[in-house]
Amino acid sequence: MYLKRYILSIIYLIILTIFHAFIDYLDFTEYFTSESSMEVDFTEKIYDYIVVGAGSAGAIVARRLAEDKNVDVLVLEAGIHATKLLEIPSLGVVLQGTQYDWQYKTVPQETSCFALNDNVSHWPRGRVVGGTSMLNNLIYIRGHASDYNEWFQDKEGYDYTKDILPYFEKLEISSGNTAGSIFVDDLPYITELPGVLLKAVKELGSKGANNIRTVKQGFGIPKVNVIDGKRWTSASHFIYSKPSNVLLRTDAMVDSIQFHDNFEAYGVEFLYSGNKYSAKASRGIIISAGVINTPKILMMSGVGPKKHLKELGIVPRIDLPVGENLQDHITTGFDLVLLNKTLDIGIGTMLSPSSPLNYFREGRGPWTTIGCELVGFIEASRKIPYENSSNRPDLQLMIMPLGIVEDTGFHLRKLMGISDYSWNRYFAALYNESTVTFLPVLLHPKSRGYIRLRDKNIDSNPVINPRYLSRKEDVDLLVKGVRYIQRLIATKTMHKFGARFNSIIFPGCESHEFDTDSYWECYVRHMTITSYHPVGTCKMGHEKDSSTVLNYNFEVKGTNKLFVVDGSVLPTLPSSNPYASIMMLAEMASDIIKAKYVFSYSTCDFMEVFIKKNVC
Repeated sequence: MYLKRYILSIIYLIILTIFHAFIDYLDFTEYFTSESSMEVDFTEKIYDYIVVGAGSAGAIVARRLAEDKNVDVLVLEAGIHATKLLEIPSLGVVLQGTQYDWQYKTVPQETSCFALNDNVSHWPRGRVVGGTSMLNNLIYIRGHASDYNEWFQDKEGYDYTKDILPYFEKLEISSGNTAGSIFVDDLPYITELPGVLLKAVKELGSKGANNIRTVKQGFGIPKVNVIDGKRWTSASHFIYSKPSNVLLRTDAMVDSIQFHDNFEAYGVEFLYSGNKYSAKASRGIIISAGVINTPKILMMSGVGPKKHLKELGIVPRIDLPVGENLQDHITTGFDLVLLNKTLDIGIGTMLSPSSPLNYFREGRGPWTTIGCELVGFIEASRKIPYENSSNRPDLQLMIMPLGIVEDTGFHLRKLMGISDYSWNRYFAALYNESTVTFLPVLLHPKSRGYIRLRDKNIDSNPVINPRYLSRKEDVDLLVKGVRYIQRLIATKTMHKFGARFNSIIFPGCESHEFDTDSYWECYVRHMTITSYHPVGTCKMGHEKDSSTVLNYNFEVKGTNKLFVVDGSVLPTLPSSNPYASIMMLAEMASDIIKAKYVFSYSTCDFMEVFIKKNVC
């Protein structure tokens, strides 16, 4: 088995190298073939709105604002257009580490990530039209009602049914003729594993379902954003039906926001083709650059922690906790489950000539896989855990039909940064095994981190410190997640399926007796892996809350005409993948921003004519 896997891995690596060379070529030709090459005189034109970032949130905001045909919207995206090849769902993971990825990394972690090179976690973030939705697993789950009740608890008159649900429903209209819809569909391809696992969880007394759209305790097959087997995101719809009153300029990296009187945003400065340009807007600047780049842009513009900005020689404008409150869904447990059989999804299946034929002819087959085939939600902190209830879960189980040894360490483990020491002494011993992935995901971590500027150079990557597992409660819950996986694998159903639990001692944990809580704590602190869900660095909340950056209207506090709409605004993590929640908030923000001018008969609010040097 090892020889066959090794040969297939080499073929896979060759094809991957050719693919990366091809997209490098596409990057080279982007300037000459897209709107990026259009010459526009930004010094003369004043747009109504400028949207910075064309990711999941930015694409929605730009499209919704442009529904008013009397306004002009400029969208500035630091990345490039995605080729149609990137609509293949299974290619998301191979885009990591390419020019479509910002390739961010955290600082060395003190209490976690010990199995990773230098204790550093890799944070892929999309640098492409579509943002990180071009790299993710496309899982669409609304979250739990209590998530939103917590976020908006201080908002007067808030009601989940009237304030949240309508925006999810607006997102989920599955009609190609309905402007602005995304497509929420069933998984286009699954192996036999989910069906077996749904029987196993019933043995444990948990509920099973055919699909999951809203978080509830139990297990089910997730909904995803696909159409005819193709990746379909909010940015996909934006590109295919882009209004004529929107100008999208790619390869344009915004470095700062321009202000009148240190509080009113009227424009941005950005870099394009080695030159600096500026663009102006009369109604608003919307920053949708993501959880890392949004706080970076704000701090580069003088909006952020006063002491930090002064230390870097940046003149502070407004003292706000920008970059604080960083949190992420973290997980552990790769290749903890072994099978005595192979599933129809490995490298051999992917490289089979029938796979591309099935995809390009009929939009089906293994190339449409998103990786995760089953999700489960449990409340592990209960005294009698894992019972079904309406309470908010604290752990999510993500089930994938492959392990990271599938390519014998050529690519997947490098994306996560697993060290040679850990790989050679643990994972390499599994080359002759079939492995599957059961990941317990910590939904509501107590640990908090931060993002800071490294210096005032726009080309420098920011300092990212999530402070993973700095709170012991987070470790304890992940250990309970491992314990649940053990219970699941011990069921009669899984035993009959040929599953067994991996009992190899993880390197670095030899001093602990295997299968004790202290051993699993050691394991979790070594194999600490991001779920790629960072949020919170521009926290939204009540105007008087000193921990918030934005008010409930998505406005940066202490400013005028400056908004933030992306994953950075989330006060806490939702009880699921945050993808759907971010898009829902983008729909909400779009209505709020448009309503600001619903009674305006010019490009200015009435009171703004009295502000000196106003752009109006």
